[in-house]
Amino acid sequence: TPLYSSAASDVYKRQPLPAAEAGREEAYREQTLRRLQLTAVEMGVTAVLGTAVTLLVRLLIPNPEYVWLRVLLLPLTALFAYLITRAPTVRLYGAACMGTIATISFSSYLGALGTERPLMYFLPAAIIIVLTTSFFWVTLAQWVGGTGVCYAFFLPFVFDHTASRTDTVFSLLFAAMALVTGFVTYMRIQDYQRRAFDQAFQLEELSVTDTLTGARSRAEFLKQAETAAVKARITGASLTLLYIDIDHFKRLNDGHGHAAGDAVLRGLSDVLQHALRRSDVFGRLGGEEFCVLLPEQGEDNALALAERLRTLLAAIPRPDGRLTVSIGVASLRDGEPVMQTLHRADLAMLKAKQAGRDQVHLAD
Repeated sequence: TPLYSSAASDVYKRQPLPAAEAGREEAYREQTLRRLQLTAVEMGVTAVLGTAVTLLVRLLIPNPEYVWLRVLLLPLTALFAYLITRAPTVRLYGAACMGTIATISFSSYLGALGTERPLMYFLPAAIIIVLTTSFFWVTLAQWVGGTGVCYAFFLPFVFDHTASRTDTVFSLLFAAMALVTGFVTYMRIQDYQRRAFDQAFQLEELSVTDTLTGARSRAEFLKQAETAAVKARITGASLTLLYIDIDHFKRLNDGHGHAAGDAVLRGLSDVLQHALRRSDVFGRLGGEEFCVLLPEQGEDNALALAERLRTLLAAIPRPDGRLTVSIGVASLRDGEPVMQTLHRADLAMLKAKQAGRDQVHLAD
């Protein structure tokens, strides 16, 4: 007879590593987005003023065309630049950036029409846009899209039969150089941002993680427990705590040294972190005492999980015999502070010890 139901077993299958990596990648992109949006105002102002200056310069050259259309594009450029600062997602941010590039490139395209050498007139804009925007893309797909939008307005002049061979070769050469330089710049910036994110992530993990076991520190666990309790009260979902204490841990340390005790603590942590869901929170409250926070789980599933963990932990060797734990289970009650729930789980764990240890007890 299994110690827990198959349904409960399915619930507590550990999330695969790719899911965790995907979450970290999403966090990286969100952080990059917010950082870039801090400079988006300056970028937008530069884009609008730069377009306005090129429009004024074009008026000094004979045969200006589409002047009023280019003037109308200015507020559209400003609108897209504003949307960059307010984009809630990476995808919308990329779309706003591409919209800004499209209006600037289109304005430059219109300004080149009517000049004696339109290809050479548009070339500086194409190079500048590709190089400067390399700093502002979050993903490689966005860089490719933004570069493609800009060069889409460049191609009509390249294939213009009236353009001289010299102008065409010269323009293609410099456009290719800008393309390569822009790509290298983008990759370098991405590498720098990734390294900065990884370092910040590691420092943050060290500040909230127990260095011996990898569990959440006591302060961080209690903080997340309070947050989970607030969410549970709002949504009406269940929230359950497991209070876990290693049996006869002091005897292990006294008889075999603290190195043996540390090895058991690390073994317990490895088992728990592989058996829990990604949404569960595993913390070390101190010494040999641990706690597991189970969002959206009631007492039945929590009891099944506790029995499963007790069985799994029994496979961990220790010098004086097999590892046993006493576990207390308590669910958050209506109007109850989460610290009171933790206290009830602690009392249930003590009852398990008083009843002979190596047991799971449900709180009163």
